[in-house]
Amino acid sequence: MNKKILTLTTGGLLSAVILLATYFSIPIPTGTGYVHLGDGAIFASAVLLGPFAAISAGLGSMLADLLTGFPHYMPATLVIKGLMGLVAGLAFRRFPHMKWTGQCLLFIVCALIMAGGYFVTEIYLYGLAAAIGSLPFNGLQGLAGVVAGLALVPLMRRIRIE
Repeated sequence: MNKKILTLTTGGLLSAVILLATYFSIPIPTGTGYVHLGDGAIFASAVLLGPFAAISAGLGSMLADLLTGFPHYMPATLVIKGLMGLVAGLAFRRFPHMKWTGQCLLFIVCALIMAGGYFVTEIYLYGLAAAIGSLPFNGLQGLAGVVAGLALVPLMRRIRIE
């Protein structure tokens, strides 16, 4: 099979997985968002897709915003989650045998990208006080993504797309 078609198909499927992991996780409403396991799915897709995971991450997460009643976050989510997928994908492409400590550091960097991106977004949407108030919840979301990513990545390394 043509590798480009296989990568595109896998990217589409992983967009759906990210959407489902975000939407069907046990949501913990935070007032301006929710805590979910979708970021772990982003990290898992980065193992398989490399930097192409940016597209799957952005689209799947953005569609989850639409379905969960947060359409005003969609543009920011596309960029923020896409950047997380890009950074993780580039790191996994450059260091395919990255050890657990490296993965942990990578996922923390991505969690900081997420928290920082939503902080800026929420300043724009709700003001500085509300953005500061949402930081602990975004930190909790980041932690959930780190834990889920550390659990999923070893499983995803067993899958080969050829």
